Amino acid sequence: MAGRSVVSTRPAKPAGQPAMRGRRAEWQLARGLLRRAQRGLGGVLLVDGDPGMGKSLLLREAAREAAGQGFSLAAGRGDQLGRHVPFFTLLTALHQPLGSGGDRLGPPDITARRIGQLQAHLEQRAAAGPVLVSLDDLQWASPATLLALRVLTRELAASPVAWLLAAAKTPQDKGADLLFRILAEEGASRITLTSLGDDAVLAVLTDAFGVPPDRSLLALAAQAAGHPSLLTELVRGLAEEDAVQVTGTTARLESTRLPQRIQVLARERLNSLSGPAQQLLQTAAVLGRSFLLEDATEMLGVTPATLLPTVEEAMDAGLLVTAADLLSFRHELMWRAVANLIPEPARKALHRQSGEILLNRGSSALSAAAHLLEAAHTSDPATLAGLDRAAASSLPASPQTAARLALRARELTSPTDPATLARSVAAAEALTAAGQLGQATRVVQETLAQPLPAIPESRLRCAL
Repeated sequence: MAGRSVVSTRPAKPAGQPAMRGRRAEWQLARGLLRRAQRGLGGVLLVDGDPGMGKSLLLREAAREAAGQGFSLAAGRGDQLGRHVPFFTLLTALHQPLGSGGDRLGPPDITARRIGQLQAHLEQRAAAGPVLVSLDDLQWASPATLLALRVLTRELAASPVAWLLAAAKTPQDKGADLLFRILAEEGASRITLTSLGDDAVLAVLTDAFGVPPDRSLLALAAQAAGHPSLLTELVRGLAEEDAVQVTGTTARLESTRLPQRIQVLARERLNSLSGPAQQLLQTAAVLGRSFLLEDATEMLGVTPATLLPTVEEAMDAGLLVTAADLLSFRHELMWRAVANLIPEPARKALHRQSGEILLNRGSSALSAAAHLLEAAHTSDPATLAGLDRAAASSLPASPQTAARLALRARELTSPTDPATLARSVAAAEALTAAGQLGQATRVVQETLAQPLPAIPESRLRCAL
């Protein structure tokens, strides 16, 4: 119709393969490695970082660039099964037969002979043009592979062979880290990928949805704390569940519910840990994104010394970090996902336990209030009694909190319960103290509609 503008709204469908963002300096090093090989010289670029930081994407982009420049490519990656086969990662990258298995280096002469064969193969390829050897996940590489890389990078330094080697930082890995330290000391360039900055996160979202994100989408993405893999899973999950709508020139978040992809990722991360570590993380998730170790130990009924190895396991896995005197979930998205994995009845029970611990310890009633409100449900006298205690304790310092607690306790109490009258009086007085006079009046009038004992009636009329 003339005179009217129509703004189209459609579900956002991001492109399949994410673009590399926030890695300009690292990319320049990778391109420099390729230029060096084009000039007939070898070179080594080492890439490490926590799992999910984008090492594979950097290697993939470098391989694409090298292919466009006429390089001969040899790309491979280590895995947990292949680490038991000598030279597995190199042999598969070079499309060479695996030969015999075993989980240790063979006799020195056999090992030296195989490394010599690999060297001859690479020299033959390099004679025809520059070669890029791109090896990922070397934290899983066999000792034989690591030894071969130690030798070949040195022996082929004068040949046009570019080595792009990547490994994830894991507490179990010793071999790849040792290799990287030795090669760096001999002149190799080494980069460690870290979290993406705000500008890079904005660019990732804009690439994915075709238009800039609104504030709510940007705020949700910020909960990934710049972790590339987590951010990618979030974007894909939001698109799959039509949780983002593109309206005009903005990608608008329609739902703050975590995508199923994030829940699956959280479950996979938990399943990779020991039973005690899983129990710690799920219990801690109820306490909040940040928590005191003392609270976790009291919830679990153990001592800090007993829990220390479990805490270290969760930190090594990149799920927990330290912040002053607190432990904290590294990524808010992961914290929310872990908490969501707890069945609701169990989650309520844990909240009640936490609230009661805080009250019994003499901590601030405000700290206990949030847990008790989460735990509260009908036919649970213990939790309702906890709400009563928290409301009374918080009344002097925070009448608004006291009013919310007292009202919730009254709502969850059956009209036939003898405690209904006392909770009505407490709610009326807390609402009055909080200045919520309309609600206070309604509570008083509803309660005075029936005959009451003298003292409760007097208190209600006083509040009125």
